[in-house]
Parts: sequence; structure tokens; C-alpha cells
Amino acid sequence: QQETPVDSNVQYQPKDIDKMLAPYPYQHYQRWCSLTTHITPTTVTRLQPQCTLIHAATPLLANPHAEQDVARATSGEDKLDANFIQDDSQVMRFSKVDKKRATVGYTAAQLTEYYMDTTSALNSLIEQSGTEEELLGELQISFVVFLLGHVYSAFEQWKLLVDTICRAQQSLVQRPNFYKAFIRTLHFHLKETPSDFFVDIVSRNNFLVTTLKSLFEGLREDEGVNSELRSRGEKFRTHLEKYYSWDFSYCEDDDPVVVET
Repeated sequence: QQETPVDSNVQYQPKDIDKMLAPYPYQHYQRWCSLTTHITPTTVTRLQPQCTLIHAATPLLANPHAEQDVARATSGEDKLDANFIQDDSQVMRFSKVDKKRATVGYTAAQLTEYYMDTTSALNSLIEQSGTEEELLGELQISFVVFLLGHVYSAFEQWKLLVDTICRAQQSLVQRPNFYKAFIRTLHFHLKETPSDFFVDIVSRNNFLVTTLKSLFEGLREDEGVNSELRSRGEKFRTHLEKYYSWDFSYCEDDDPVVVET
């Protein structure tokens, strides 16, 4: 079948085909763009479940070894959980943070620094993602999947990424452009959440205040930090203190005990 020639003089307007599409809330278009600036087709292909469908609740399968696992379970809840296994083909394929990183031969002082500064974990995440841009895309897609799909595991991944990025002190000097983009990304994420959203209902501690305090202290104290990045971080901190009434002031009691031997 011969294709109908397209008149090059006709300008394409997206709204011209609205009558053939479902209603689109144009008033939210800019918000959506702000939340997805780093998400690419590669990001979606890499992170989406193998089945390409996103489920709010993790799909489960019958455990073929349920009888043995139930026998080893120590509580009623564990016995119930032992009857099922997660269907890995239907869960998001997020990057992993290696919590058992090799530290053989490290001194006590090196171990302290290793677990205080998450630079090596951040480097690992960027290596898994492929680029800094792709890791920012993963940060955005984890937030969007939680925001729209109510997938709690996506929120846990978002928290993990934010915490790792904020506590990677050496990376503040090594990756200034990455951190500028991160601050902008986080700014738009916080605009979508209420001020008390990150407060633990048991401990009353605010996860994000604690995490961001590490970021702001690193930006302020490290002389090698890019001046534009330091300025952007200061403006972000001021905005959060004013809008959310969060307190990022320095307190000696927050300092960890550093082992030097």
C-alpha cells in the first residue's frame, strides 16, 4: 500500500489530535516534566519488571519448598510467609547497594570512614546504572512509581538512593554537576509531598532532615566543593528551613565517634 505524502508546509500541533485521545491534564504538564527530566527509554527498559507491568503489591507464587521452610520457621508469621515466594519477574529491577562490601585488611579508622562516607556505594550504583544521568533517572522513576503506583518498594529505593548520594562526601568534589542536578531533582520531589511525610511515626525522627544535614555539612565544610554547587546547596537549605521549618543547624551531639586505631 502506497503511503500518503505528507505536506511539509503543514505544521504539526499536538493539540490537533486531542479529539482522538483521552483527556490530558495540561495544567499538570510542567509538573510531570519536572519529575521526569532524567528518565529515558533506557531507564524504563532497565528498571521495569520483566513482565512490563507494575504492581502495587508484590505478586507471590506458591513456594515449592514450603514444607521444609515452614518446618524451619520460628514464628507463626514466618510459617505463613514460608508458603510463598516473590515472583521476581513482576518486581522492579532497581540497582543494588552492596551492604556487605569487602573491607578485608582495613584498619579501624578506615572502617569508620568507609561506613561514614558512601562514595564507594555511589560509585557502584553509577556503574550499575551506566551513567550519572541514568542514576538520576532511577531516582526519578522510583519516586514516580511510588507517587502514582503506590509501590512501597519504590519508595524504599528512593530513600536508599537519597541517603547514599547525600552521605558520599568525596563525591561532592568529584561530581559537582551530578549534585547540582540531584538538588534540583529533590526540590521537585519535595514539592509533591507534605512536610511531615518523612517523619517516623514511632521515633518521630525525620529521615530526610538527618540525611540532608550530611549533605549540607559536606557542602559547607569541604573547601574543594564547587562554588556554584555550594551556593545552590545553601539556597536549597534556606528554602527547606523556611517552607518546612526543618532545622539543619550543626550540633556536636550529631557527630559520630571516630575510631583512629
